[in-house]
Amino acid sequence: MNYSQKYLKNIKPNLKKPYLPTFLLFLVIVVGTIGFYIIWHEQYAINLIDALYMTIITITTVGFEEVHPLSNSKRIFTIIISVIGIASMFYVFTSVMENLFILQLSQYRKKRKMMKKIDELKNHIIVVGYGRVGQLVTRELIDTKQEFVVVDNDFVEDDIFNLKNQISTITGDGTDDEILLLAGIKRARAMIIATANPATTVFVTLSAKVLNPNIFIVARSDDFTEIEKLERAGADRVVNPYSIGGQRLVALTINPNVVDFLTTNFLRQTNIKMETLILPEDSPFCGKSLMEIDVRKKAGATILAVIRDDKSTLNPKPNFLLRPGDNILIFGTKENIDALEELALKS
Repeated sequence: MNYSQKYLKNIKPNLKKPYLPTFLLFLVIVVGTIGFYIIWHEQYAINLIDALYMTIITITTVGFEEVHPLSNSKRIFTIIISVIGIASMFYVFTSVMENLFILQLSQYRKKRKMMKKIDELKNHIIVVGYGRVGQLVTRELIDTKQEFVVVDNDFVEDDIFNLKNQISTITGDGTDDEILLLAGIKRARAMIIATANPATTVFVTLSAKVLNPNIFIVARSDDFTEIEKLERAGADRVVNPYSIGGQRLVALTINPNVVDFLTTNFLRQTNIKMETLILPEDSPFCGKSLMEIDVRKKAGATILAVIRDDKSTLNPKPNFLLRPGDNILIFGTKENIDALEELALKS
């Protein structure tokens, strides 16, 4: 049993089993059918279908005329069948409606469908926290067409963008390993921790790195003094939203055209992209210079920088030799980047 099945089993609503009312209703129908058949068979040409029909119209109170006339004494039997049958039928109806109400209240089917969708996610992003910052993150992920799942305690905060019902969500504590496993952390490629509580952010970071040491974590920190702690806990990047906001305000003031260009072409869904590629040991690019591989001519992409041993070489020269493990920053259209990756990764 996987984590999602275990979760669904725990939240599965306890529905009532209407065995007794169903049995009583069935018993009334059988007794009524046999009773009406016995009452009429000596005096009239009647079959079991007529008797069943009389029983059904009696307990459903449709008001149709009797199949054959009944004497006053025989109407007592009809009254008994009617009262017990109506009571049994309403008993069944009440049980069914109560179960439907429980299902609607628990939203079990919706959660089961959502868990199935989450189980199918691979290389997705996990967002922890659906406050103001988390909702901004969610909107950006939707705009850039990323696959992601959001984890939050209760989702009670105002949904400022009306996205809560359109995204995959898991209600639970992000510091709980079970919740992170439900979110598919072992299959995820990145995590964004958007919670405002520094202690919670640290705990989530520690839990995530234990469950998936290779996951890339971007953590929110409103306090500059907490950045070092988060980095020690395992966060790959720490972002102060207020600092980013201040930098953007200044950048828009000084170089508005540059910021608009970057926002339009890289932060929004366009055909122009900037991605990174780590060269494996068996890459045909290894040991060759940029002039030899000539990616501009062969793939139409441009190598903007090469990151090696945490040092970046911007606009590398044509005689720059590539090595295994180099992280190259690529610029171009999606088709250009796909073509370059095919050249760089083929053995």
